[in-house]
Amino acid sequence: MTNDEILNLRPTWLEIDLKAIQENAKKVMNHAGAKRLIAVVKANAYGHGVHAVAQALLDIGVTDFAVATVGEGVTLREQFPQENVTITLLGVQDVKQTPIMVAYQLAPAVATIAWLEEAMTQIKQGQQLPVQLAVDTGMGRMGAHSASSVKSLYDMIQSSEQLVLSGVFTHFATADDNNVAYYKKQVKNFYHWVEAANIPETYWHLANSGSAIWHHNEIDTNTIRVGSVLYGYNPGTPELTMPFKLSPVLSLKSKIGSVHCLETGESVSYGATYTAEKPQWVATLPIGYADGYLRRMSGMKVLVDGHIEHVIGRVTMDQIVITLDKMYPVGTVVTLIGQDGDQQITVEDVANYANSIPHEILTTLGLRLPRQY
Repeated sequence: MTNDEILNLRPTWLEIDLKAIQENAKKVMNHAGAKRLIAVVKANAYGHGVHAVAQALLDIGVTDFAVATVGEGVTLREQFPQENVTITLLGVQDVKQTPIMVAYQLAPAVATIAWLEEAMTQIKQGQQLPVQLAVDTGMGRMGAHSASSVKSLYDMIQSSEQLVLSGVFTHFATADDNNVAYYKKQVKNFYHWVEAANIPETYWHLANSGSAIWHHNEIDTNTIRVGSVLYGYNPGTPELTMPFKLSPVLSLKSKIGSVHCLETGESVSYGATYTAEKPQWVATLPIGYADGYLRRMSGMKVLVDGHIEHVIGRVTMDQIVITLDKMYPVGTVVTLIGQDGDQQITVEDVANYANSIPHEILTTLGLRLPRQY
């Protein structure tokens, strides 16, 4: 049996609307006035499946992608060997992996002269490594942290026949919340440092999802580098409303595996944390925290036949129990994220209930959940 056939033996799955991802890409580019989009598809495209997502974006003309690790980059390059597809590696990379990055034409984010010097000792004559000059304007993770260090890195890249500048970027820490003062400080630092180094604007990409949505009139947005907005959810804090409507992308569904009537005084799941106060119908679903449906989701709403029911008792590794208003047959579809009739449960709803963010919810959804596109 194939892996997909094995996964489909268990009636719990994700439905992913690739057209919605394409629509969201077009919407954010239009809103920001962008001519180029770097699609962030790290962490298996935020849990949506990198191969299908990247192909859907390539189909509408997106040829620039960003991932987190060398392994993710290799996987993507094997899917897209064509020269016009660029792949950026965000974050710190092990300089010892330079030969792999050269072979697969992956552009690492670079932050120090020492890293570049060591990398160049591993690049054979006639080969070149594309690099992204990372500028740490206030995120505090990695990058050149002053005008002089930006200029030193840029000059070194430009003077080397082994290195090719692929881009210059920063990452905003507060573009998706109300700390505008800190955001403006980062913008000021970036412009001051890259202009002092005489780096052409054609290399710049500042705007992440938050700045592309809420600050697009304040910074250069010819190129935007976005992830979360592609996947159909508000990347900001709850008080920041979206200026345009995103198309929902992902649904999480399961099927009732068993049904029984819980008698008064009977309890459910580990710890007996839920006890029936009157006779009631309940159902067991084949999904649990091993699938990324977090243990703290007890009490969360789900949708059955277009109306709201709730998870009761503790979420276990492979199963949950939900309330029912009446007896439903085994095999009835239950929606944990998505639309059913007039009711909807969004990724934001799940994240808020879990005291988390949509990014964490999506990237936690396990690989034993088949993705249906």
